[in-house]
Amino acid sequence: MFGRRNRKAEAEAAREEERRALFAELAQRPETVCPFLGMAGARTKYEDGAADGHRCYAFGDPAELSSEQQTKVCLQRGYGNCPRYLRGVLVIPTEELEALRRPLPPGARPAPAAPPVAKPARPGRARALLSVLGVLVLLGAIGGAGYWYLRNQVASSAQTGTLPGGTGIGAELLSLSEPADGGQTLRATAFIGDTQAVPNTTLIYVFDLSATTLQGDGCGNDQNQDGREDTPLDCEIAAATALNTQAIANGTVGEVGLVGFAAGAVNADLSEEAGEQLLIGPAVDDDADGTPNVVEAMQSAFSGGRGRPVGFRLHTEVSTETTVTAFSAGITAACDALAQTENPNRVVVFLSDGAQDNRGGEHVSTVLPCATPAVFQTFPTGAEASCEQSPPMGGLAEVADRTDGSCTTVNDLSQLPEILEAVVEPQIVRTQLTIDDGAPIDISQAATPSLPEPGPTTIEISYPIPALSEGDHRLCLTVFASDAGGRGSIESCSPVSSAGGRLTSGN
Repeated sequence: MFGRRNRKAEAEAAREEERRALFAELAQRPETVCPFLGMAGARTKYEDGAADGHRCYAFGDPAELSSEQQTKVCLQRGYGNCPRYLRGVLVIPTEELEALRRPLPPGARPAPAAPPVAKPARPGRARALLSVLGVLVLLGAIGGAGYWYLRNQVASSAQTGTLPGGTGIGAELLSLSEPADGGQTLRATAFIGDTQAVPNTTLIYVFDLSATTLQGDGCGNDQNQDGREDTPLDCEIAAATALNTQAIANGTVGEVGLVGFAAGAVNADLSEEAGEQLLIGPAVDDDADGTPNVVEAMQSAFSGGRGRPVGFRLHTEVSTETTVTAFSAGITAACDALAQTENPNRVVVFLSDGAQDNRGGEHVSTVLPCATPAVFQTFPTGAEASCEQSPPMGGLAEVADRTDGSCTTVNDLSQLPEILEAVVEPQIVRTQLTIDDGAPIDISQAATPSLPEPGPTTIEISYPIPALSEGDHRLCLTVFASDAGGRGSIESCSPVSSAGGRLTSGN
């Protein structure tokens, strides 16, 4: 019996020695390196930059990491706001960090209070005291993790949530400086996680094919092989192609559709299979030529002079008229495609050139929202384009507003491909502050790095406010973000006195 106890004690001592060695090595790391970052098969090793062999040891099996995530999160001072880091420190399920929450040995109980006389401590109590001391030492050794653990024994103002596409976001008010020279400085932070690679989003591309898409400057060379280079239509095709490539890379888009409109609208047939195939996987490549079906359909788009047909030639030729521009026609065709999806997240990218000459069809208010609701992200494109315009049958800003989307003006068409890629990319878009339930203040300019900023990332905010009047006040930070599923936000609020100090939830 005593032999078993001795062996157990020896095994425990060996484990403790291994843990001490682990944390002694982790303590040598720069504060810009996450303590959960390691190499495959080598927990304590890491490279100075992004490496294929890097793994996250926060919880569960070591997880692979994208180069972007390593660069923007794991190897930056702000790693303490990473969702995996926060969960790893909170739950601490990995064997290496078990000492941080290890219970007392069986049978060991706190001794009753006694006068401070000099007598030997019971072995169980001695081990318990050493264990507590060891925890404090280990917490100090792992730097950021220990700080987070201790800091969160008080009520932090940190709030976390998820965007419609499943991406994690969070916001936290940190501190307010003491008044000085009539002002105070607010510090805060926010994070957005990496793309959740779940293909549960349907993405519909809507092209304006009216006659004006062949006029003026564009980009993309001759995307549809019609003998005209760098037209607005070429730019639409190039931009949507780039977006489709990003959708494939992110792994969040399960289905795509393609619509063209002018006076009327048509849905492109996206497969050689019998019948119209309005939806298809973004990477499906039936002829195995390296170009996805949907991109080939985009490249078959054609337009012409007023009164001539417009449409797509692949895989079944479909066309409509181009006498006027009718947003309602394009919206209705997109809604028809959406009716065939079962995905919970649905996004429509709606492009239109020029001055939004929307004079045909019905008013957009009569066809929105779709019976299968979707977020419409709209893009007026061209030198004369603007989200502020209100054509007779409704403008692109109204289309976006009615579907909880956003309208983005693109005057320089050469920027359209890059702008469209952000539709499926998780990103922090802007931040705002309210003081005592006053009017919201846009403080996006106070963020570092500057916004919008794609994820995964952590931003730091330092914003000067006028000195608060004497007494108690309430500050609220709202962080607005988006991912492949649409837009979302998270809010962190805190009470604070006019003297400033650390900001907490107040609970």
